[in-house]
Amino acid sequence: MKIPLSLIKSFIEIDLPVVKISETLTLLGIEVDKILNEQPSFARVVVAEVIEAKRHPNSDKLQIAQINDGAQVHTVVCAAPNCRAGIKAAFAGIGAILTDSDGLQRRIEKTTIRGVESTGMLCAASELRIAEPTPDEGILELPNELETGKDLAPLLWDPVFEISLTPNLGHCMSALGIARELSAALQTPIRPSKIQRDENSKTLESKIKVSVEEGRLSSRYMCRLIEGVKIGPSPFWLKRQIEACGMKSINNAVDAANYIMIRFGQPLHAFDYRLLEGKTISVSASKKEQKFKGLDGIERTVPPGTILISDASKPVAIAGIMGGENSAVSSATVDILLEAASFDPMSIRISSKKIGLRTESSQRFEKGVDPEGIADALNAACELLVQVCGGEAVHGTIDKKTISLEPKKISCRVNRVNQILGTQLSVNEIEEIFHRLQFKTRPLDKGVLHVETPLYRFDISEEIDLIEEVARIYGYNNIDKSLPRCTTSQIPHDPDYLFEKEFRSRLLRNGLQEFLSCDLISPQMSELFNEIASPTTLVLQTIYSKSEEYSILRTSLLPGLLQAAKKNFDQKNQNLSAFEIGRIHFFEKEKLSEIPMGAILLSGKNSPLHWSEKQKDSDFFDLKGIVENLLESLKIGDCRFQTSKHLCFHPGRQADIQLNGLILGSLGEVHPQLLEKFDIKQRILYAELNLQNLAKTRKVQSRMTQLPQFPSSERDWTLALDISTPIDAVFKTIQSIQSSLLEKVELIDLYTPENSLKKNATFRFAYRDRLKTISFEEVEAEHAKILQTVMHSFAHSSS
Repeated sequence: MKIPLSLIKSFIEIDLPVVKISETLTLLGIEVDKILNEQPSFARVVVAEVIEAKRHPNSDKLQIAQINDGAQVHTVVCAAPNCRAGIKAAFAGIGAILTDSDGLQRRIEKTTIRGVESTGMLCAASELRIAEPTPDEGILELPNELETGKDLAPLLWDPVFEISLTPNLGHCMSALGIARELSAALQTPIRPSKIQRDENSKTLESKIKVSVEEGRLSSRYMCRLIEGVKIGPSPFWLKRQIEACGMKSINNAVDAANYIMIRFGQPLHAFDYRLLEGKTISVSASKKEQKFKGLDGIERTVPPGTILISDASKPVAIAGIMGGENSAVSSATVDILLEAASFDPMSIRISSKKIGLRTESSQRFEKGVDPEGIADALNAACELLVQVCGGEAVHGTIDKKTISLEPKKISCRVNRVNQILGTQLSVNEIEEIFHRLQFKTRPLDKGVLHVETPLYRFDISEEIDLIEEVARIYGYNNIDKSLPRCTTSQIPHDPDYLFEKEFRSRLLRNGLQEFLSCDLISPQMSELFNEIASPTTLVLQTIYSKSEEYSILRTSLLPGLLQAAKKNFDQKNQNLSAFEIGRIHFFEKEKLSEIPMGAILLSGKNSPLHWSEKQKDSDFFDLKGIVENLLESLKIGDCRFQTSKHLCFHPGRQADIQLNGLILGSLGEVHPQLLEKFDIKQRILYAELNLQNLAKTRKVQSRMTQLPQFPSSERDWTLALDISTPIDAVFKTIQSIQSSLLEKVELIDLYTPENSLKKNATFRFAYRDRLKTISFEEVEAEHAKILQTVMHSFAHSSS
């Protein structure tokens, strides 16, 4: 909701900085999201008169205007189609300051446009930051009665509060409601509205008949008639106020009704009196489903039970929601019947949801309007309509009261207030707070107050609501904040939860982004991934599923991640480094199993774009490196990567991760045929790890070793192997040799000649004696022993 400061000030005398008003409202529980136009966005912009406007000799779309700013005449080149002689506009001369849409200020300078010198500019409303830009926007046209040369800043600057209201604050959906809250907080009285009732000698009862069929639908229905109106554009001030509130200006009659709604919180509706057949109005609930075309030109289906406003032959409005096109005010309207009412909030909300239409009016009726304020709002609207549309108000008011509403009477215990708030307020202090809120009070018993709340406070029904009001007005900042007395559970965190938390943290540190997907997949998706599951496992189907799309419990995290990858690729996000932690479900050996799993997915480039090096596609070894770093950081022991034969992976680019015969997970490149079923056209690397098995095998404690005191000695060696011989077999052979000097061995190069059945692997051996400096002879002897053993083991491969 947007409320200009000028509207609030029409009810209350307030002389505080805009930011201070915002802070006061926020502390009252009325959250101010932002302040629009907190400071004037322009300076040295004045009212100027366009003396002459003629076409630019070098452009079809530009005009050369002569501008009088009250001191001298300026030449301005202007592109606005509404620039013409005789109007008054906002003129920013040389030295004037305007604020761009990005918040930067710029100074107006002399410039030359298509060969013509321009000494200033005529401003649109959006350029002055007092309205949002529109495609057909021209220069801002000012009222002719404004004095030429007058500074526009004090005339146009009006800060606007953008407010978020919780559902219980329906009484604050108006300038009057906000003013009441500020009045209570600042102890400043509300200024009474001065409404004049200038009426002609005719009587309204002879002009219109009103009936309300069911009292529960409308507790009060009022209307007045204005004759001889002239419909046209709204005056400048009214249009500005309507647009500042975030609404679109329609015409003077509609804008006047909307203005009163924003000011008083009472929705109104204007009917074209001439289009009301039988000159009757009836309020009743619809008996059957019917079609209705609203003011927006859209035909909607109105369900049974909806409150309708009808004339003698047809519905003319959906009560509290929207009027009908068949009785709308137009340029041909001469007489206006103005309606103000209080409709049943529950009925309005139900109808609004069923029809699928929520309006400014329905939002206010849903929360409840002040039945006592209807007359003031209607009379104020009538006076405003006469002011902006002309005409005369017919004498009298139709006022149908069907239910007599009584204020709520609630008892409030003073000791209960202090107990809940932690305060020491006296009876008089609490009573004074209630009076500031316009609540009536009287002592009921010692330490107990009898409180009557106004009819517009629909949010108050119990003692606890009154205590909340005391807290708001007394001030949350004034309530002492004592340290809470609390105890924490002695039960430690679940180890599985802690391990998953650490697993997630490690992957995030590796630069991966977490993905989340649903545990449920479709039967078609399950069929695609049946080969992932073991032949002994069966999938689980939900008994009560909302749709077939989500009816099978997944047996792998891969389906969901492939779907997520596909959506990213469709949005041109080609580079993915992602992970997911979730659970898989299956039925195995007559037992339901639910296993926590962690998955990693890579695709696209393995590094961001940088000028210093060429980007490379992620490959199997990038994924393997991430997995190895992860396992090492989690203190998982020496794992082996064994060749695997999973059908969902590329046959030559996959492996199982094993430790002491226990499979910790699998990794590889997703099979191209599987990617083709998802219409994915780029490689995807995928790893899936069993978190239960990882948690079982991690080391609880790390054993620290002393840093070496003596240098190492290195030897490189190249071995020719069959193309099919795994490098891991060489490492296994080397590690099986009992050597007290070999510290580590690494693969530093791998070369496969083109069209060859051999590959050359270069290893680097590091030798060290931890008790003394190792000699050359010792290294050579140990190195020769190891090479001889390896060559003997792979004699068939290197021959």
